[in-house]
Amino acid sequence: MPYARPLRVSLALLATALLITACRAGRPSARVTAGPVAAGAAATCFPVETLPPADRRLAEQVLLEFGDREGLYTLAGGLKPISSDVRDVTLRVAPTLDTAAVGTLEQLRRVSAALTCGDLGVFVQVFTATQRLRDSSEVRNTSLVLFHRGGVRRTIIAHRDFFNSLGVTPAADPREVVLAVENAPRSARWRGYGYLFGYPDDAVDFFVRAGEEGDATRTLVPRDFRRIETWHKYPAAPDGPPTLSSFVFAVPKGSDESADERRLRAAAAPIFSRYARERGTAIRGDSTGAATLWRRWLAPP
Repeated sequence: MPYARPLRVSLALLATALLITACRAGRPSARVTAGPVAAGAAATCFPVETLPPADRRLAEQVLLEFGDREGLYTLAGGLKPISSDVRDVTLRVAPTLDTAAVGTLEQLRRVSAALTCGDLGVFVQVFTATQRLRDSSEVRNTSLVLFHRGGVRRTIIAHRDFFNSLGVTPAADPREVVLAVENAPRSARWRGYGYLFGYPDDAVDFFVRAGEEGDATRTLVPRDFRRIETWHKYPAAPDGPPTLSSFVFAVPKGSDESADERRLRAAAAPIFSRYARERGTAIRGDSTGAATLWRRWLAPP
């Protein structure tokens, strides 16, 4: 999830490695629902059966990984307009090109073409900046991005002036929106990703303010981290048990929970409870079944 250039790290890693995320994307409300798929479109909801066997297995795994992480809240109605940090690829571009990584990206693009359902879609994001490693090689980072068109559109409308300043309007394709944010000036890039990743407004404001202050003083502004429940967990310490959810954002140190945070938490709770129930019956031992789970979830009542 892109907050520092280049960015391919998860929200959890950003939390521990750099400044981490902090943002919002439109205030959650009762009208953010699971977004049933129209009856005529149901047959083409995540059509993974159209893929060759190896690609189909990967497609099922990718969909499961998104659902087990914060992508759950993108899949289930766009509460979180976009999610990323699934199947990240580091592509060496110099002094030689990593052709194996190029092959992986091609497969991920084939798989992404089948991971569509109604407002939902997946694409490979290639980050603009490259990174020079200690061995002097140069790499480019990529990540899969899951988007919900309705969620992205609501966020653009809620922050119309900001997105309009990037040339983004409500009719923009989510890929265009992400590209505009990725290539925006540093502070606008932070803010844009914050809104798209679905964090509370005050958390977005804090992250941008703390980032600018940190740039000026070369110090890390003190912060706390707030988390929304996810199935997949990360360890709080090396070699520790996995206890930390991956939907995480930063707030000022010692601050109370804001009204925006409470709304987000209240909107997320029933989604996670339902996922925990349905995952237990839909996902098989070989980690397949995610496409069936989400077709059933998104089917018209």
